[in-house]
Amino acid sequence: MGKIKKRILAGLVALGAVGTTVSGANSLVWPMLMDGSVEDRAATIFTYQNQVSSALAQTIVDAEAEHAVILDALYAVEEQLNVACAPVQEAGRRHIDDEPIGGLLQLAVLNSMEDCEAKTDEVAYYVRLARGNSAEAFIRIFEAALD
Repeated sequence: MGKIKKRILAGLVALGAVGTTVSGANSLVWPMLMDGSVEDRAATIFTYQNQVSSALAQTIVDAEAEHAVILDALYAVEEQLNVACAPVQEAGRRHIDDEPIGGLLQLAVLNSMEDCEAKTDEVAYYVRLARGNSAEAFIRIFEAALD
């Protein structure tokens, strides 16, 4: 378990033991989430995920034009990426729009960063396969990942 997750878990355990209020919970969790390295990592993942999503979108457009057999798999991959990265994307949207990012969303981002980054790496791999002339390999690998 990562150092940050351990800190959050310890803070939540302490919160339950002490029986503090919601405002007390924010005072325990907020300093942990304001660590600049966490914010920088979330921003990096946000940018990377957007780059891969853009490449995926172009790959989908190309597959639609060619009526490729991989189109359904590409849409499935896109949905998986959207689900895995939803908190990161919402926080990024709010940051760009100068909207507040509450503590619960920050926790969701913290808890989803690793999964989002891993899914983004996976989708980047699928995009490379789909752009190459290996549609059969793409479908085979994608179906194996679903099992």
